[in-house]
Amino acid sequence: MSEKLRVCGYCRVSTEKEDQRNSLENQREYFERYIKGKDGYIFKGIFYDEGISGTSLKNRSGFIKMLECAKNGEIDLILTKEVSRFARNTKDTLEYTRMLSGMGVGVIFIGDNIDTRCGDSEFRLTIMAGIAQEESRKISERVKWGQERQMEKGVVFGKSLLGYTVRNGKIEVNENE
Repeated sequence: MSEKLRVCGYCRVSTEKEDQRNSLENQREYFERYIKGKDGYIFKGIFYDEGISGTSLKNRSGFIKMLECAKNGEIDLILTKEVSRFARNTKDTLEYTRMLSGMGVGVIFIGDNIDTRCGDSEFRLTIMAGIAQEESRKISERVKWGQERQMEKGVVFGKSLLGYTVRNGKIEVNENE
């Protein structure tokens, strides 16, 4: 009988909105059920980050903890939904999958049908990571464009400042301050 793989799941959502919370919970439940139900797999937990952008490693405590477990030899395989959940930066995606591979840890991107333990995975991973990075850039551009149109209409973004209150996109003088 072959040795069992120690497997974890990694999930990430970029906002803390209710629908994203549901998505995160669904991902976590799916991976736990999937890993525990698969012969040859030993469940090593679910690592996740909520309300965190995938464009950098900054503030991604779940991802960092997962990497530490991999470095400590506690994980053989990581399952994640798709490349964009792992990272939205091509450089980081390749850097971390290569680093993990060098430690003998594979990553399977289920939705993208990529397994870093297979020969052509880096080529396909590079393409998918580039698409994820470009989508992140486009989302940022669309948000900025929409905010600029709102500002042209006099809508104020941001928080209240001393002497002023921002409420419903309008700035008002706060006489008490």
